[in-house]
Amino acid sequence: MALIDDIKFDLSPKNGTLGGAAIYFFIVLTVFIIVPYAVYSFVSGSLSGAGGALFGDADLRNGVWDWISNMMKYAIPLVLLAIPIGFYRAGSYVRIPFKIIFAIYLGSWLWVASHGGVFSMTVHDTNIMGAISSISVSIDVRYVVYVMMLICFAMVFLAFSEFGGNREKYMKALEKKKDTMSKRKARRLSG
Repeated sequence: MALIDDIKFDLSPKNGTLGGAAIYFFIVLTVFIIVPYAVYSFVSGSLSGAGGALFGDADLRNGVWDWISNMMKYAIPLVLLAIPIGFYRAGSYVRIPFKIIFAIYLGSWLWVASHGGVFSMTVHDTNIMGAISSISVSIDVRYVVYVMMLICFAMVFLAFSEFGGNREKYMKALEKKKDTMSKRKARRLSG
């Protein structure tokens, strides 16, 4: 078979799994949307309810919520890309471009979500300890973000190695599935 025939064969919806798509979808949804929202809600509720002067500040809370909501909003393509990655099994030609796009977008998302690795926050009119009227904090984690982006870059190559390592197993699984289907069809026709 030619490469184009293999790709057309792998692209068939009969060769995918809905269970795998659902599992990948819920994992990525949990990691990039549900967990950040839950952490924000927990921290916001805990610090505001405990009378915390710092997180009780509406400007700070709104700024953090804007950052978290942007992170979740920009993570929606990652959640959507998880569906075809999970649907097509490891060893399928069709899975490779989705994994590459996922890795590239994840690296971009990390850069945007972390503001290039420098977090700056200013709180005005907090009256902390009676004398300080505003606080400005910057956290520089650029090198951590650079390492994470290198890992995303490595994920591009991982898509090819995953394909090469699983292609034979994938083809055997499809052959087994094809044999089972043909046996079922033969039983229906004979009975």
